[in-house]
Amino acid sequence: MKPYYSDNLVTLFHGDCLEVLKTFENESVDAVFTSPPYAMQRKATYGGIPEALYPDWTVRWMREVRRVLTPSGSVVINIRPNVRDGQISDYTLRTRLALRDDGWCEIEEIIWNKKGGAPLGAVRRPRRSWESLHWFAKDGRPYCDPKAAGNLTTKIGISGGRTGAHIATKQTLSNGREDVARARVADVVSISTRMNKNSDGFNDHPAPFPAELAEWVGKLICPPGGTILDPFSGSGSTGSAALMSGWKYIGIDTAFEYVEMSARRLRAQAAN
Repeated sequence: MKPYYSDNLVTLFHGDCLEVLKTFENESVDAVFTSPPYAMQRKATYGGIPEALYPDWTVRWMREVRRVLTPSGSVVINIRPNVRDGQISDYTLRTRLALRDDGWCEIEEIIWNKKGGAPLGAVRRPRRSWESLHWFAKDGRPYCDPKAAGNLTTKIGISGGRTGAHIATKQTLSNGREDVARARVADVVSISTRMNKNSDGFNDHPAPFPAELAEWVGKLICPPGGTILDPFSGSGSTGSAALMSGWKYIGIDTAFEYVEMSARRLRAQAAN
């Protein structure tokens, strides 16, 4: 399939990701970060998938992703269920279980704390201020650099007995010596929805996520100089992160306007 746009670092396709992915070579992608449609919650702006069909639909496109992933590659999916009739919808839970049944290993659930996000949710409940990042791989040992994303926690162990246990930090472990080998990023990442290192005016999408989030995830799961894919690329935030971090980027979207938006955004970013 001919790309809509392509240069040395960026390749963009206009089309359904399932069909586009079928044209990719085996094991040609190192990492995937994406935010697929949230069922039918935004059907008025860019369509969606009914909740009843969502698990099967996800399994089908993820099978193609599994084929194109390198053996150590992995996928992070950003999504959160809606609340309907006072109860959390179960379609994301059923989707996670369906992916496990299809052979995926669910590595971790990371929480994105949306600092400064819009006051969404029912007024009789706490404000919805976070979303999930579900991490899947072919097996339980994907590529991961737990320091590359930055903001390392100093809490690296527990010392003392059961009655006197306390959290050890780099300053208190190993007889005063720093033990940096066990320092890692935490599994909660706090990034504002308003942050944007590239305020380029092209991110006019009804459900954008910040390029900083894609940058954080990419540094965790994509090796230096690797290729990162977003099969639901929207305005190209993952592509923007790729250009900031030196990865090659492949984006796919069904909406022509967003593919065109991504092309203009990433072309302008590369030129700066």
